[in-house]
Amino acid sequence: MDGDVFHRLLGFYKKSYSILCEGKPEPQQCAWMTKLALIKDLRKKGDAAIVIAKSMGELLAQAILNSGNNKSINYADLNKQIDKLIQKANNITNRTKSILLEATKSIVHDLRYGQQFDIENIPQKIIERYMQKAYISEFEGKIPLISDHHTKVDNLTLTTRMEELRRDIFEQISKWAEKANLDESVAKLRRSRQEPPKDIDLEENLVI
Repeated sequence: MDGDVFHRLLGFYKKSYSILCEGKPEPQQCAWMTKLALIKDLRKKGDAAIVIAKSMGELLAQAILNSGNNKSINYADLNKQIDKLIQKANNITNRTKSILLEATKSIVHDLRYGQQFDIENIPQKIIERYMQKAYISEFEGKIPLISDHHTKVDNLTLTTRMEELRRDIFEQISKWAEKANLDESVAKLRRSRQEPPKDIDLEENLVI
């Protein structure tokens, strides 16, 4: 794949993709770099996305309280409200709107089909799902678009490495969501303390 196209496709996650394909350094080090890429991505998408995600959680929580029993929620009307509120937001990109819609409606779907949520935690859960969907959309979801992988790694090996990485990233996201919900911002997100990679890029800001 042409280098410029490759860079535009994966953006912040280009280094993570290369590491996954090469199978080195250690998985922990790949996760460290990928968390940095995701922080940069979330910051680029902006704090407004967090505020909107939180408001969607509050909307859903209120709908549950108003119903008294989530079986009586009018889900069609609720989804229309969600569509309208997110689409009219003028301070986030259309791509971020799409990710927010997918995240919010996935929580609505889970609730509708029996998953239980603590009402007070629904805003945080939607923020967490938004971050997960952003990661998948901007990184994992683009990898299948690359027909000829770096180092000629086979799809099965790459998929296995991606699944291992996802577990680590999602664990971190659950912690970030709690902080972002309190701050209504992604500005102060930090990676969990661990030993940074020995061959870390010199241009990387280690305070992130």
